[in-house]
Amino acid sequence: QHAVVSQGALVWMRELASGSEFAQTASYPTISPCILSLARLICRHHPLTRPAVLEISLIFLGHTNREISHKKMSSIKEQCIRLMLWLSTQGLALGVISALSSEMEDSALIRYFFAGVLEIIQPPLSMALVGALAKLMLTKHCMDALQSNHFEASKQEQIAQLIHMFDATADEQEGWEEVKSLLIALK
Repeated sequence: QHAVVSQGALVWMRELASGSEFAQTASYPTISPCILSLARLICRHHPLTRPAVLEISLIFLGHTNREISHKKMSSIKEQCIRLMLWLSTQGLALGVISALSSEMEDSALIRYFFAGVLEIIQPPLSMALVGALAKLMLTKHCMDALQSNHFEASKQEQIAQLIHMFDATADEQEGWEEVKSLLIALK
């Protein structure tokens, strides 16, 4: 709860996670969930640390380790996605979406992210958010993941409703021609 200690812990987390050898250590599968949980607690009490926590979660999202099971590695990455979804509800939605635009290539994680987005997104939507999500959805990896048979039909229907919600938001706004052209491409 002390800002100085929290900031120090975040610096330690970033330094530890940034090292290429950390993801290969034997303690990685047990300490990583603890680090991500602590990061979430810190940014819950100290809102100005949220961008640093987003950076840490992106570092963990990029880790690979062939020594641990795929299930455990997926669990850690899903925890990163849950943290990012929570950060999205706390005012960092645009930062999360723009960060994921270049980072997300795993189809399962993309589906997991969008399943979470479908649970938390509600109107009214800003055009900036509509544009960021539309741009993310138009990436090749996202289109493949969202149109695959592995993504439940009910979720695909919700994605269609989300796009309809995007259209309704765009119709209410003046300007934003770039976003409107993204929506046309998204349909």
